[in-house]
Amino acid sequence: MRKGQSVFLGSACALASLAAALATPPALAQTADAAVAASAVEEDSTDIIVTAQKRSEKLQNVPISVTALTQADLERRGVTNLYDVSRIAPSLAVVSSGPGENNLIVRGISSVAGSAATVGYYLDDTPIAASSNAALLSTRGVIDPSMMDISRIEVLRGPQGTLYGSSSMGGTVRYISNQPNLDTVEGKVHAEASDTAHGGFNWNVNGVINLPVVKDKVALRVAGYYRDEDGYIDRYAIDPTNYLAADPTAKKQNNVNTYKTYGVRAALLIQPTETLSITPSFLYQYTKLGSPFTYDGVPGSLSNPIQVRDVDERNVQKSWIANLAIKQQIGPIELLSSSSYYHRDVQLQDDSSKVINYFFGTPTVSPVAMYGSYRNKEFTQELRASSSFEGPFQILVGGFYHDVKAPLTSSIPYPSDFPYRTTAPFASFDTIYAGTRRATLKEYAGFGEASYKITPTLTARAGVRVFQVDQGFYQSGDGLFNGGFSQVTNSSRDHGVTPKATLQWQVTPDKLLYATASKGYRPGGPNNPAPASLCGAEVQGLGLSQGQLNRYSPDNLWNYEIGAKTSWLDRRLTVNASAFYIDWSKVQQQIVLQCGFNITANFGNAVSKGGELEIEFRPIKPLTLSAGFGYTDARLKNDVPGTAAKDGDQLQNVPKWTVTASAEYADRINDDYKGFARIDFSYLGASDFLYDRTSPFYRRPAFSLFNARIGIDPVNAPWEISAFINNITDKRGQTDLPVAISADLPTTRRIALNQPRTIGVGVGYRF
Repeated sequence: MRKGQSVFLGSACALASLAAALATPPALAQTADAAVAASAVEEDSTDIIVTAQKRSEKLQNVPISVTALTQADLERRGVTNLYDVSRIAPSLAVVSSGPGENNLIVRGISSVAGSAATVGYYLDDTPIAASSNAALLSTRGVIDPSMMDISRIEVLRGPQGTLYGSSSMGGTVRYISNQPNLDTVEGKVHAEASDTAHGGFNWNVNGVINLPVVKDKVALRVAGYYRDEDGYIDRYAIDPTNYLAADPTAKKQNNVNTYKTYGVRAALLIQPTETLSITPSFLYQYTKLGSPFTYDGVPGSLSNPIQVRDVDERNVQKSWIANLAIKQQIGPIELLSSSSYYHRDVQLQDDSSKVINYFFGTPTVSPVAMYGSYRNKEFTQELRASSSFEGPFQILVGGFYHDVKAPLTSSIPYPSDFPYRTTAPFASFDTIYAGTRRATLKEYAGFGEASYKITPTLTARAGVRVFQVDQGFYQSGDGLFNGGFSQVTNSSRDHGVTPKATLQWQVTPDKLLYATASKGYRPGGPNNPAPASLCGAEVQGLGLSQGQLNRYSPDNLWNYEIGAKTSWLDRRLTVNASAFYIDWSKVQQQIVLQCGFNITANFGNAVSKGGELEIEFRPIKPLTLSAGFGYTDARLKNDVPGTAAKDGDQLQNVPKWTVTASAEYADRINDDYKGFARIDFSYLGASDFLYDRTSPFYRRPAFSLFNARIGIDPVNAPWEISAFINNITDKRGQTDLPVAISADLPTTRRIALNQPRTIGVGVGYRF
């Protein structure tokens, strides 16, 4: 028997042995005072409805490790971006270089390379994870949708390959938006102002309105927002005689990492009959970063986070998402068609001054810019049917098609005043670098999941997904940095099957046990070739075959999991727990070459094991205490030839421990006012940025954050007011070590950090 299977079966037996204890309510619950029992709030985590299994179910009845955050949760916790979600959901790590530059990791399934992400990412039924081209622009991350008019966020842990596809090896994160309401005119406007330590003034405003257009037939919902945030990182010019130092004679630029974003979402619900609904929707989002949210490791530091760069590094991202959802109820069968088009456009420029000086030994550092243009165009079609039979058997079946086109161009032209244009080696080339890449991907899949109640309390579930992925690839390069002209055309085809099996036991109405075995899968793809003239000897030293240099293979994993979802004390106490063991084969990872390029290869095998624990307790009606713990031990199982990665090394960017805790007191102040006060704590354990222990950038230290928020909401008035302090102790923590667009230097790296202490107020008006 394999080690993973023995751990899984042994743990399953141990958990099953506790069933009798769980089935019998504790004495405290049996003897609870009636008045105390009555004080339990009417709506808590046990009442949340989720669609994690693509059907509406109560959170506590879903045999998956899930964190669900409702709109009220998001507002009370001050969640404004994807990185904030990671300080709430156990075992979720968001490696962030700034807004729109995020990489998701769940349960240690970490990778910074490959043709697909390791975590599925959805806005309603539209997948919005980035394609592989984004890695070349150091923005291999996902769009950061505004939290405007979001009904809830669901974080699903563990492989979700059966229902959500090949990008869901570690789990899936889903944003669920509010839908138009046929019955009432309603809306809200909210404005917020704040000030950031070491930075400046921030403000944002958002609003939503819902309008019934035709009684009981048509409704329109429109939401919009604008956010303007000052930066907190200063920039200095590079010392012309030392690329690792700041120019002492140049003027400093303050707060360069500014952030401006605005967007609008509109949805129209058309309901011709009670059983048919048609909902077209559209989202547009614009984001502009004044500079990356990073500092230079030398000469900067975490205590003095400065940039030393000669070139303005603006980053502009534009995203469009259009969706048409059609639902038809035919007796006990619901049919759904979801058609989506997702377009993301990224335009950026990067400072390559240090890179040119380092690689080509120019006498002085001269300002040189690299320009990048990345477009991601995706069409997605999903058809599915789900049952609501009266008997013990339920089924969901569907088909999926995904078409991606991702063109990219990047260039380092000679600046008009470049002083070394006529000297060697620059004189021999028309440009420093010019590259073009065109990547395509088509995925076809069929999936199904069925459940059967063996007894009134015991249910067996089984699912499978069958798929094929075709990829195409063309890349050309030219110029000095490429060693002259080169081009390559490549393609790949992968196919596979991802099964899942779950056994769940509803021990009592408030206590659920489950055990799951599931497979996750990610396709391989064509490689990003490193020019032989520059990188040939180094690549040869890695011991890779020519086939491995041209393409990398798929990777896959098996996840073995047990869990419990329990409520106690008349639902005033909720305790959910899960434990997992993941066996990951042929891990796709990125190899950063010293010649300035990088390639993707299969690193061998890895294992990840750990668990999550989430607790919510309401000792009295106004007070809610909650905590979440995640433990993940994710390690390589072999050495990686040609790299510093060794057997037993932790996977990159995976903290062993994540901890969250909060306390909220909400009650009436008097007959006219009600209010709340809460404090949130989050701890992100240390992790490894790199496998090279000799690098000064090898390790990311752990850090903790405290946030606090208070608010007043008049009982008989439509307005509300709140005040908050985020990062109360002004703690600085590293959040990413992004791969540079042009090339990484061993002597200095860019390091991302979190936002300093921010104090603000907000005012809202509902109607």
